[in-house]
Amino acid sequence: MRILRLLIIVLLLGACTPAYDYAEDVDFTRFNSVSLAPDSDLDSLDGARIAAAARARLPARGLKVTAPEQASLWLHYQLKPETRLLTTMPRMLSRHGHGRDDEERVYGAVRQQKLLLWLTLPASERVVWRSTHSSAFPAERLNGAERSRRIEQQVAELLATYPPVK
Repeated sequence: MRILRLLIIVLLLGACTPAYDYAEDVDFTRFNSVSLAPDSDLDSLDGARIAAAARARLPARGLKVTAPEQASLWLHYQLKPETRLLTTMPRMLSRHGHGRDDEERVYGAVRQQKLLLWLTLPASERVVWRSTHSSAFPAERLNGAERSRRIEQQVAELLATYPPVK
């Protein structure tokens, strides 16, 4: 029973890992500094929260936060809109056995956003690493300290995939 619990925990934690990708031909050990991209929105509340969370976490990833003209990488962020379909679960074990009971049905849709971070080379703006959070960005009903905490958590989880393990 204990092994089953551990397996479930491992599977759940694995499902929460952010999706990330990177350029295979890039030597990430040569990068030692980063700056928020010059076009970053730092005036909005969420933009300021994302920037603060990134600045706090980047040194632990081996990157010194510096001015854009001195950085070897630029960090960008975006809130990517998505539509998540709400569906019913198929009733595979129903007694009726009719085809309609075994179908997944869509009963609604929810608009949400996902946080996307990516790193570019300043000279060419070539993307060398990117990561998208698997969970929805905090909804508008969250505000203040709770919203900041959730944003910090998502940024930390995204940056945990940098530098990529080859």
